[in-house]
Amino acid sequence: MGQFKYLQPLDQMARISRAELGGRLDEILNIVDKDNVGYVITDEGKTDLVLCPARWMECFYDDDFGCIINSALRYAIGRHTYMPSVVMDFIRKYLDVLDTRTISVMIGDIERESEYETLDQRDDWLRLRDDLKAHYETMLNKDTNGKKQDKG
Repeated sequence: MGQFKYLQPLDQMARISRAELGGRLDEILNIVDKDNVGYVITDEGKTDLVLCPARWMECFYDDDFGCIINSALRYAIGRHTYMPSVVMDFIRKYLDVLDTRTISVMIGDIERESEYETLDQRDDWLRLRDDLKAHYETMLNKDTNGKKQDKG
């Protein structure tokens, strides 16, 4: 198993304009790959895009990421602390990078635990379950090109 490498915080990344990136594309891509750095691409002072090595995203597509998310949910559900809110917020924040297996396990866990009327924050867990189900259905209805499939 490889060691996860440091990700640069956005405020420490170099800035580059779209025009300059276009003119130096090959050079900048080589720097990004070789030096494991990212660039914030600016356009009229806006900083809404980041160019970084694809390996920075590998952690989100690792089977262990989903396992850790499921473990966090199982730990948090039923707790009488701040942890359920933290976990629910985290899941919602990273919902778009979770795979169908992780989501289906979470749905099952929430449904099993929500059978108990005394579950702390039960309504919040059920809302999360509903959000997960909706996202899961959306994922299943997309074809391999990321387009919605016709149901007709």
